[in-house]
Amino acid sequence: MQELSFDLPFPSRISQDVTSAAAHHVTWIQKHGLLGQGSLREYYRWDVPGVAARFWPHASGADLELGTDIAGWFLLVDDQFDGPLGMQPRRVAQIIQQLIDVVHSPRGAVPKGNPTPAARGLASIWSRQARGMSASWQQRSSRNWEDFLNAYTSETINRHSGIVPDVDTYLRLRHKAGLENVLIDCAERIGHYELSEAVFSMPEIQKMHNATVQVVNIIQDAFSVAKEEARGDFHNLVLVLQHHRHYSRQEALAETQSTVRRYTDEFLHLKSQLPALFDAAALPLPDRESAYVFVDDLQAQMRACHDWCRTSHRYSRVIRARPDQPTYLEEMHMEGLG
Repeated sequence: MQELSFDLPFPSRISQDVTSAAAHHVTWIQKHGLLGQGSLREYYRWDVPGVAARFWPHASGADLELGTDIAGWFLLVDDQFDGPLGMQPRRVAQIIQQLIDVVHSPRGAVPKGNPTPAARGLASIWSRQARGMSASWQQRSSRNWEDFLNAYTSETINRHSGIVPDVDTYLRLRHKAGLENVLIDCAERIGHYELSEAVFSMPEIQKMHNATVQVVNIIQDAFSVAKEEARGDFHNLVLVLQHHRHYSRQEALAETQSTVRRYTDEFLHLKSQLPALFDAAALPLPDRESAYVFVDDLQAQMRACHDWCRTSHRYSRVIRARPDQPTYLEEMHMEGLG
């Protein structure tokens, strides 16, 4: 467990179905070629089912399995860009477009040609994620997937060009690059509800949504800084603060803690205003109920990120590697779809 911690005013919770989800997930990642048998021992130490069970503490069965597969897919695919591939913008852009095509395909569509493990896995996820959801929700989620995937190309261009983005530029990129917008969408799918447009578009709900994205991303950056620093990758808020504001490591980490506290304070303040806002808008009871479930899901995701990052071996181990060396568990074939 890492010594760093954040003061989050939300309870720790975990689904009781985590063991069943873990058994499914191992079979799923091997079926789609995302990870071989030889790397499973280290992968178990990452506790991927644990993060899903914390992100969606009320989920069970196929719903929690979906959340676990999304988390595992992201972590395994994300690591592929930590090696030499992450310095080659043209290759990355081609790979990313193949994945974007998956989330803009009809639910259940099979990727064309000879799909890569990443494409096969994402097609499986997208088919299950879109099931039972409205067309407008699917459009929103596919856009968030596209923004997230395109961020890989942006980060690769920065690395290739030696650009260290300033704090504001980095945070705008990080807002898309962390998958959190997709994971928030998944809260509705996994919880079997949808926010009405009247609720989702409320400025207060949007601010709470944004606060959640920021908190999750900043916490991840704080816990993963050793991983990025060892590789010479500056896409981390702690490293950006040190570079542009000349902070010490402790000063940069303290800044992340203060920023997270500001966002959680804002979140709680907005939450306290919701009953009066809903009354003023004459919001129907079903819409109110969905809104409160959504807010609870946002709280769970903030706390889940913190609790998992503190204990997962993915972040607690110190990775020692040169920038041109990969840090993934094993190389995944990322090209070949056509």
